[in-house]
Amino acid sequence: MSAKFGLFRFLSVISLLVAGFFVLMMLFALMFTAALSPVLIFMLLTGAVVIHSVLSLSLQQSLKDPSRPLKANTPGGIRIMGFMAIFYAVMLITNGIYGLAHMNEILQDAMKQLPKNQPVPSAHTMRNLMTGLVIVLVIHAAGVLVNCALSFSFLKYWQERKQ
Repeated sequence: MSAKFGLFRFLSVISLLVAGFFVLMMLFALMFTAALSPVLIFMLLTGAVVIHSVLSLSLQQSLKDPSRPLKANTPGGIRIMGFMAIFYAVMLITNGIYGLAHMNEILQDAMKQLPKNQPVPSAHTMRNLMTGLVIVLVIHAAGVLVNCALSFSFLKYWQERKQ
């Protein structure tokens, strides 16, 4: 198909892998954290990205092979999970911008929480690590936003072609 469809396929797979990894990490975090609510809420939003990616892959298969129909609830699921994924991406981007703008305060707080009996990494190393992590998360969020926009576009195309 087109380059737009190829980008849609690529972003769906990458979003599925990255968000699936995050959900797995949050499941492990649930075993060790006392405050369940923040982890559960973020896991729900990240799970929406995983579900949206799976539904997008199903839409892609139906677009490539019209003999493979979509389930009746897939278009609605793409819309609902897409809006939740957009909320997730916007939240990641705004938190990333805030994190980059207030990196000094965040690093000071993080350095205070390090164990006393272990060697402390330098502030420069921590700044580079935190900046790199924030940039990766913002790029992931931008990919999720583009994937959602493409899924809505291709869903509209699928509905027009169906009629």
